[in-house]
Amino acid sequence: MRLAFSTLGCPEWGIDQILEAARMHGYDGVELRFYQGSFDLPAALRAFPGGPREFRRRFERVGVAICCLDSSVVLSKPDTSIADGEQMIDLALALGAPYLRVFGGDVPENESRESCQKRAADKLARLGQRAVQRGIRILLETHDAFSSGAQVAALLAAAGDRGAGAIWDVHHPAAMGETPAQTARLIGKHTYHVHVKDGKGGDKLALLGDGDVPLKEILGELHKLRYQGYLSFEWEKAWIPELAGPEVALPHAARYLTNLLRELGIPRA
Repeated sequence: MRLAFSTLGCPEWGIDQILEAARMHGYDGVELRFYQGSFDLPAALRAFPGGPREFRRRFERVGVAICCLDSSVVLSKPDTSIADGEQMIDLALALGAPYLRVFGGDVPENESRESCQKRAADKLARLGQRAVQRGIRILLETHDAFSSGAQVAALLAAAGDRGAGAIWDVHHPAAMGETPAQTARLIGKHTYHVHVKDGKGGDKLALLGDGDVPLKEILGELHKLRYQGYLSFEWEKAWIPELAGPEVALPHAARYLTNLLRELGIPRA
């Protein structure tokens, strides 16, 4: 398994700080969600000198991967268009990111879950078909009304798995009451990327190891699945300013995950 961090945890940083942190703390990849205070990544990277392709080259020069691009596309929203996702597919390709994250979203008021899931599945299927034709994959995160492995599995089954898959955000299924073994059984074969975080009481985030998310058990289940992808540390500093800064959270997470992998006998890829 490889280690990455999301720029959600360092929302104000520019490329020099991001790459320096990756090199200093032993991260293999970076997941893009914010850049220099903006989550409008198409606009932020168009403004980068040389554009997205030069941004990518800066990463390649130091051997750090852009392992996933995070969009704000919400499949359940009636006004979400396929064009929103297609724009982000183009950006993922320019950056060399193999995956594009999307959300299932919430079920709109006065609509049945069945109707909402049908609309979300149709959009996921169409985006997945476009993505696979271009060599990338659309990943649905365990989040919102699709926070459990069971809910994500149902949406993926409705959409078909052509060009689609799952991000197992470990916090949300655990908060929904699923055991790691249950989540692994439900979406393990569809999991291409993992968001690692910890928390207390289902909602309050904590540094890794300080919460009640069963991280050791989850990594054990991933190992049984022969998962070889990224463990991407997602620290929600952008949404929760009072959290510890990235200069604290990022080195702590790298140490914690490295030690846990070693304890479990899981090699770094």
